[in-house]
Amino acid sequence: MNKWCLSASLVLLTAAYSAAALADVHTFQVIGESYGHTSEEAIDNALRVADEKCYLSWGRSSQDYTVLAQWTDPESGYPAARVSLGCTTED
Repeated sequence: MNKWCLSASLVLLTAAYSAAALADVHTFQVIGESYGHTSEEAIDNALRVADEKCYLSWGRSSQDYTVLAQWTDPESGYPAARVSLGCTTED
């Protein structure tokens, strides 16, 4: 009985690891753009937009981001920002 349990456990573990090994992982950048009352708020809002885009594509966002641009919108006078956020999906 002991050998049978060990064999069954080994087969189940092998199947579980095989399925995980076959999963493809895709990493890409998501761009978010938004405005705010301050430049920090504009960056936070742009990160929120990028995070939502990643979530809607069934991804997991990373904590790594890059501020691509910061400017003041001439029409509204509010600071704006564009950021790039890492996003990872698994098939």
